[in-house]
Amino acid sequence: MDQKSLWDELAKENSLYYINSDKGRKITEQEFRQSGERDYVEHIIDDEVILNKFPNLTDLVILDLGCGIGRMTEFMARDFKLVLGTDISGEMIEQGQRRLERLNNVQLLETNGYIIPLPDNIVDFVFSYLVFQHMKEIEQIEENFREVYRILRPEGLFKVRVRTDKLQSMSPWWAGVDCDEKVALSVGFKLLKKEEVGNYGLWLWLEK
Repeated sequence: MDQKSLWDELAKENSLYYINSDKGRKITEQEFRQSGERDYVEHIIDDEVILNKFPNLTDLVILDLGCGIGRMTEFMARDFKLVLGTDISGEMIEQGQRRLERLNNVQLLETNGYIIPLPDNIVDFVFSYLVFQHMKEIEQIEENFREVYRILRPEGLFKVRVRTDKLQSMSPWWAGVDCDEKVALSVGFKLLKKEEVGNYGLWLWLEK
């Protein structure tokens, strides 16, 4: 099954769980929202790299790459001028549009998983959390790094978490290929910081 069909099916089955599985399949909307706000504060608002680069967020355009149904996107809307969200799943995007329809500074867009349907040099900050770890081909990761570089304004920032553990099979829905900062550097990004997440992940802070 291709990735778009897979994530459409997962979204129809239980989008809250497949986006944030920490609370199990019976996760509530309230628990889902709380997790989104907590991660938004931890990974964006309290991030010193972001704070030093962007002392004022209110004039910025942010892209939530792999936004799902807007778990973190919702809270980005409080602080950023414009919040764009992209996802490979049209079902996720439709659910997200319904969830966030009250927010007039949020736009959600369906993608093919490779191309970001935005013009060059239009975004100040791209953020991606539990997304790249599910990409099953290195070519998809490489193309997404190229696309993020393209849409970022000069000196724009990309904060992304990638998978570093090598899996034997890509069959599980959660599986993905491993990579590191070399992919980003080959595109042209400057590495500002990297931080290991256990023995399975890596946070990268990248500047165009």
